[in-house]
Amino acid sequence: MRWPLPNIVRRATPNGFSLIEVLIVIAIIALLVSLSIPAIQAAREAARRTQCVSNLRQVGVALTSYHDAHRVLPPMILWNPPGEPLGEGMLGPGVIDRLVRETNSADGPDRAYANWICMLLPFVGESALASTINFSVPIGDSKNKLARANELPVFKCPSDMYNGRENHYQRTPDFESVDDGYARNNYAMNAGTNESCLMGNFDVSQLPDGKCTDGFWVDGNDLRTVRRVWGSGIGGVNKSMAFREFPRGLSQMVAVDEIRAGVNRADPRGVWALGFVGASATAGHGIYRQAGNPNNPSPESDVVANCAKVRSLAGGADALAAIGMGCNPWRIPGSSFEAGARSVHPGGINLQMLDGSAHFVADEVDTNVWHNMHRRDYRGPLELPF
Repeated sequence: MRWPLPNIVRRATPNGFSLIEVLIVIAIIALLVSLSIPAIQAAREAARRTQCVSNLRQVGVALTSYHDAHRVLPPMILWNPPGEPLGEGMLGPGVIDRLVRETNSADGPDRAYANWICMLLPFVGESALASTINFSVPIGDSKNKLARANELPVFKCPSDMYNGRENHYQRTPDFESVDDGYARNNYAMNAGTNESCLMGNFDVSQLPDGKCTDGFWVDGNDLRTVRRVWGSGIGGVNKSMAFREFPRGLSQMVAVDEIRAGVNRADPRGVWALGFVGASATAGHGIYRQAGNPNNPSPESDVVANCAKVRSLAGGADALAAIGMGCNPWRIPGSSFEAGARSVHPGGINLQMLDGSAHFVADEVDTNVWHNMHRRDYRGPLELPF
C-alpha cells in the first residue's frame, strides 16, 4: 500500500515557473534574437551581393557574345538625327532629353533610340523581349511602352530597395504617371572619365587655361551636325568599340559599373532602356568634377536631368546627399553628362571588367587608380584594387 504524501510535502513541490523565471527566460531569448539579427542581416546582404556579382558576370558574357557576333561592342546609345541645337554650343548629341523639358517648337521630337542594354537582350536570354522593341523609332515612342516597363532580373542588384515596379521612372515634363513608365536597372556602361567638355569645341568645364584638353571627342566641329560622341570608355553616342582598341588588355579595363536606381519617379538614374549618362552609363567621374570615387556623398555628385525635381521629392539636396544620391541641377534643362558608380553594399561597389570578370571595389580606392582603370587610352602601370 502507498501512503499519500503529507499536505506540507505536496505544497513544497513546485508545479510551474515563477513570474521571475519567466521574465528571465524572455529576456535571454530577446538578447539572443538581438544578437543574431545583425548576423542574419549580414548573411542576407552577402547573398544579395553574390547574386549581384553573378548578374554582372552574365552581362560580361553577353558583351563578349555580342562582340563575337558583331565584331564590336554595342554603342552606349543610338541617336538620330545628328546634332544638338538645344545644347547652346556646349553639348553634343546624347545629352539632352527632350521628353522631360518643357515642350516647345525648338525641342523637336525625341532623339534617344535604343541603348546598349536593348541591343544586349538576345544575349542574356531575353530574345522575346528584344523582339517587342521597335528599333526604328525612339525608345520613348508609344510602340515601345510595354517593352521599356519590363523588369529585367539579370540587370537588377537585389540589394537596391529602390529597384522595383513601384518606382518606375516617369519620363514626362511633370513626372506624373501616364503609363507603366520605365523599369529600373543597376548596371551602367563605362562611357569614360573624361572632362565634361568637347574636344575642339566650346569649353564647358572652365579649365584654368580655358581649353578642353581631355574631353569627349566628336566627329566634327559643328555641333549642329555632329553625329558621334565618345570618351575613354567602351562605347559612346552612335559609337562602338572593338576589343583591339584596348591595348592594355581586357582584364585591365572597366566595362560596367554598378549604379543605384533613382530614388523617386523623377529620378532618371538606373533606367535600363535609356542610354543617357546616369540611366545606363557612367561618365566624368574619377579625378574630375563632382562624381569622384564610388558612392561619393557630395550634394552635387551627379549631373543628371530633373535634379531640381528629384531633390524636391526627396526632401532637399541634403536629404538626397544623406542617402548617397546627390545631384546637380545644371542650367540647361534635361541634361545628363556626369554620373558615378553607386551601390547600397557596405563599403564599396561591384564592377565588371571587359574580360567578363566581376569584382568588389572599396569606396576608398585610390582616385587615380579608379580614374585610370576606366580609361581605354591610359598607358602607364596600373595596380588594380582587387
